[in-house]
Amino acid sequence: MGISYSKNFREGIHMARQPKQVHIYLYRKKENHYEYAILQREDMPFCWQGICGGLEDNETEAEGARREIMEEAGVMENLPLYPLESASSLPANIFDKETQELWGKNVVVVPMIFFAMPFDGTVKLSEEHTDIKWLPYEEAYELVYFMDQKIALYELNEKLLRGILLH
Repeated sequence: MGISYSKNFREGIHMARQPKQVHIYLYRKKENHYEYAILQREDMPFCWQGICGGLEDNETEAEGARREIMEEAGVMENLPLYPLESASSLPANIFDKETQELWGKNVVVVPMIFFAMPFDGTVKLSEEHTDIKWLPYEEAYELVYFMDQKIALYELNEKLLRGILLH
């Protein structure tokens, strides 16, 4: 397994980029339902999703998820982070050529690992996103663009409704 390097804007240095993605849904409890934070991507305005990004250096999946939450949503609190069972893969060819070359020819797909985090504060969007909507499940499900992310949202909603996850 190869690595690639991505710009870490906070520190102005290049960090190793693992061929692995994390996707995190922030959620909150309202009076009689849950709401989910759905973010609009700056580079693909038609694409609404949770918080998503790649693992850096030797990060674990949970460490990468927490870093992405901080970078993309400004969430600094050390809140519970729940792994979801949903998982998918992305074709490696959606990443830039330099990244693909550094990963090597054996990296054909990049795993996507899903998480959820309860959060009822203010989200501070990074420049990677242009908008955020806190929506009940049905509206969030309709707005989320990719099917694998819809499935993870379904899993999260069901686990919350069944009392499997805490809020």
